[in-house]
Amino acid sequence: MTAPVPGHGLDPEEERILQETAEYWRGIWNQTPVQAIVHIEDAAKQLIAITSALQVLYVGIFTFSSIRVQISSIQWVLPGWLLLLLFCTPLACWLISLAHAILVFVPRIHPGINFNELSVSAWQKVKDKYGEVAEKKLRWLHRSQQWLVGSFVLVLLVVVLFVLLPVPQAR
Repeated sequence: MTAPVPGHGLDPEEERILQETAEYWRGIWNQTPVQAIVHIEDAAKQLIAITSALQVLYVGIFTFSSIRVQISSIQWVLPGWLLLLLFCTPLACWLISLAHAILVFVPRIHPGINFNELSVSAWQKVKDKYGEVAEKKLRWLHRSQQWLVGSFVLVLLVVVLFVLLPVPQAR
């Protein structure tokens, strides 16, 4: 493709290439809100799988460990039930994370959108609504991810506390 000469129009081949390029990017622009929702929902599915697996693993570790015995055997500033509650906080964070990720999939009614509308601006209204829905879903996804990251901090704290607890005496 040659550089256009000022004052002259594009030749037919250049005009066709320009038109095809514009159509391609217009199609991408039109599909972006729909694809954004699909990607957000895929990420929410992954977060649901991760938090579910972490909950099962953590409960399994907690069930088969000696944490309850260790906590009840120590004399500390905090009562034993409060320490046990601290060990349960990652589970609470994972449940909240799971709830936020599930909210990505909860169907909602969006008044003001009529798919049977035939006005000139109807497509723009639908596209704008898809954008709003994608933003709401993304906010729920971000909240889920923040709770998941926060739970990792609590797990680290719990692991450090577990290491510092005295080993129960054999009877």
